Amino acid sequence: MKYSRGFTLVSLMVASAIGIFVAGVAGKVYVDSKVAFQMRSAVAAANENGRFAVEDLRRTLVMAGRGISSGDDSPAVYTVSDNGLRTFPAVGSDGAIGTGVIVNRDSTDADATVGSSVIAIRYAEGPSCGGTVSTNTTVRFFVNTNSELVCEITDATGTTTQPIVSGIEQMRALYGVDDDADGLANRFLTATAVEAASPTLWPNVVAIRVGLIAGSAEFEVPSSYRASTLTAFNLLGMTTVVPSASNHFKSVTTTISLRNLNTVVERQ
Repeated sequence: MKYSRGFTLVSLMVASAIGIFVAGVAGKVYVDSKVAFQMRSAVAAANENGRFAVEDLRRTLVMAGRGISSGDDSPAVYTVSDNGLRTFPAVGSDGAIGTGVIVNRDSTDADATVGSSVIAIRYAEGPSCGGTVSTNTTVRFFVNTNSELVCEITDATGTTTQPIVSGIEQMRALYGVDDDADGLANRFLTATAVEAASPTLWPNVVAIRVGLIAGSAEFEVPSSYRASTLTAFNLLGMTTVVPSASNHFKSVTTTISLRNLNTVVERQ
C-alpha cells in the first residue's frame, strides 16, 4: 500500500506564518535602524554647524584691535563720531555695517534674522574669513534669512560678503567689560547696554561671549522623534524659539578673550 508524501495545508500555513513573522521582524529592525541613523545624522549636523561657527568666530574675533594704536582707540574717540580706526565700530540702530547692537528687525531687513546680534570689530592685520588682512579692516558677523552665519569684510577696496556656516538660526553677543583694570571681564553687557552706560566703556571690553542656536539644516529629524511643540532656548538671557520641529537644534556658547586688548593674556 502506497502513501502520498508532501506538505499538508496546516504545515504550509504554519510555515507561512513563521516566514511572515521573520520578515516583519527584519523589516522592523531595518526601519528602526534607518530612523535612528537619520536622527543621529541630524544631531551630528547640528553639532558640526555649531562647532564650525564657534571656530570661525573665535579665529577672527580674537584679532580685535590688532594693529590699531591706543591713540586711535582711546576712550575719547568713542565719545565722538567713528574715526574708522577704533576696535569696535560705532553702534547703529538698524544693523548697518559697523554695528554691534541687537536689533529688532522688520520685513525690510533682509540680511539678518529677528533678534540676532551683529558683531563687528576692526583690526589691521591677521586672519579673516577665508583669508588674511593687512590693512585696517572691519569684519562683521550676522545671521541672514537663509539661516547662515555670514562674514562681511570692509576695507579700502570695498565690501565682500560670504556665508561661512549654514544651519545657524540665532546669534547673541555680550561684551565683557573690565571695570578694575585687571584684564578680566567683571560683567557682560549687550552692545546696546555698553553704549547706554557710557561709550567710553568700549576700550575696557576684553572679551566677547557668543551664544548660537545651531540647527541640522538639510538633515531632518524623523517624525517619530519630533517634539509636539517648538523648543524654546534661553540664549545668554534672551529667550528664542526654534523655527520648526523638523530639524534638530542645540545651543552653543563660547567666551572669546580678546588677546590684543586683554593685558593678562598678553603677559602669558
